[in-house]
Amino acid sequence: MQRHKDFAVAYAANARGVVLSEREEATKRELLVALTVPVQRQFFAFWWTRARHYTADQRMFAEAVARLAEEAPPAP
Repeated sequence: MQRHKDFAVAYAANARGVVLSEREEATKRELLVALTVPVQRQFFAFWWTRARHYTADQRMFAEAVARLAEEAPPAP
């Protein structure tokens, strides 16, 4: 249960960061899709879909977050 809470909080924080960023709209949309697909499947899909895709969804989400970190502009 704690993993799901952590997953939801990480999604919310990263999605908010993307929306508030100064990236181009097309890039924002692409990043939000990459973050949202695994989260939607884990929270809103049928139980057998969640079980079958759990590992892949965790990996996809981690890759999307890593991509955000790579694209982050340097701090002033």
